[in-house]
Amino acid sequence: MKEIGLIEDDNILRNAYAKYFKITQTFKVVFSVPDIADALSPGTLHPDIILLDVNLRSGSGIDGIKVLSSRFPNSKIVILSSMEDARLTRLAIENGATGYMLKSSSLAYITESLLKLDEGGIPFSPATISHVVQTTQRESRTEISELTKRELELVKLLSEGLANKTAADRLNVTYFTINQHLKNIYKKLGINSKSELISWYLNK
Repeated sequence: MKEIGLIEDDNILRNAYAKYFKITQTFKVVFSVPDIADALSPGTLHPDIILLDVNLRSGSGIDGIKVLSSRFPNSKIVILSSMEDARLTRLAIENGATGYMLKSSSLAYITESLLKLDEGGIPFSPATISHVVQTTQRESRTEISELTKRELELVKLLSEGLANKTAADRLNVTYFTINQHLKNIYKKLGINSKSELISWYLNK
């Protein structure tokens, strides 16, 4: 069972998430706190996933992504916000978030998206996926020439939230081939993670 940490200042909502995960036995909640400072307390367990709100008492959760990444280097940070804003989606990914989901999404959809992380999926709500797609269509950068046509096709699919296995099916190649493509892409761009790759794609 995957372990999850919740950072949400609305006590009722935070408790509802924790209760849902416990009832469905999808995740084990290792901490459930109202602010980032509470999660940074000594002795806090390191979860596999951190669900992070944007509007917190101490300020923007997005500004705290890098602090959390430093404290929990192996945790995937996913924004869970009521704010549907293309600029915030982009900023969250640039700061190192793995995904950006909306609280208006059903708990079942949120859970399913988080479970796909092991398959290389990137959790987005439909509206925030469109934020990513719209941004990539508007901007261009010369580094794009460093990648092959097939590598660019893969990056585009992954930026839309597809899991590695789904991207493999879409491109009619094996899962192993997708992993090899990703290794080559990471080496060419000098990056180490999918969130960095999406950040690059958002700014290309």
